[in-house]
Amino acid sequence: MRRLLPTVRSFLFHSGQAAALTSVAVLAMAFAPAPEPYYAPAEAEMAVPEAPPVTAVARPAGAMTRLIAFVAPLRGYAINSAYGLRRLASEARARQHKGVDIAAPQGTSVYVACEGEVLRTGYDAKGYGRFIEVRHPNGMSTLYAHLSRIDVARGDKVAADERIGLVGSTGRSTGPHLHFEVRRDHAQVNPTSVLGQAFEVEIDPAAV
Repeated sequence: MRRLLPTVRSFLFHSGQAAALTSVAVLAMAFAPAPEPYYAPAEAEMAVPEAPPVTAVARPAGAMTRLIAFVAPLRGYAINSAYGLRRLASEARARQHKGVDIAAPQGTSVYVACEGEVLRTGYDAKGYGRFIEVRHPNGMSTLYAHLSRIDVARGDKVAADERIGLVGSTGRSTGPHLHFEVRRDHAQVNPTSVLGQAFEVEIDPAAV
């Protein structure tokens, strides 16, 4: 036989090696363990954590309030007899004056010091003369005495700055003037500590 040329011989040698390697690779793949199948993560694992429920707590609303103010019952006239101990010329000793006196001409308009309801009216010949007492939303009351005329009746609702009577000199009086008292818990207090002051009071829900 004719000898193969060196080039052809080299080609066949290398081709045989390649075939052998390929066979080994095929056998290795055949006997290799099968890869584990891929499973997509469960839907629950990918979900965003659910926020805890929020419980709303209803709290009762506070009471509704408004302000009321006390003003002088006479306009343009000053107090001429203060609250406290005093002695009149006709008296032998000092006594407690439980209000303030405001001198003014007979017939001068008297205005309610603050909105409220007329608690009582009357005539006291030895003391207040013709008088009016008005109860206010903050629980206080005001009394107007020595009047010449009364323009309101018990149970009337009176608005702030409403005229309720006229200055006079009825009862135990030495001349035309208004005797004015402020009462808290049925006891007189100094009116000057209340006049010009504002007080917070609750609003009646039925009136809203």
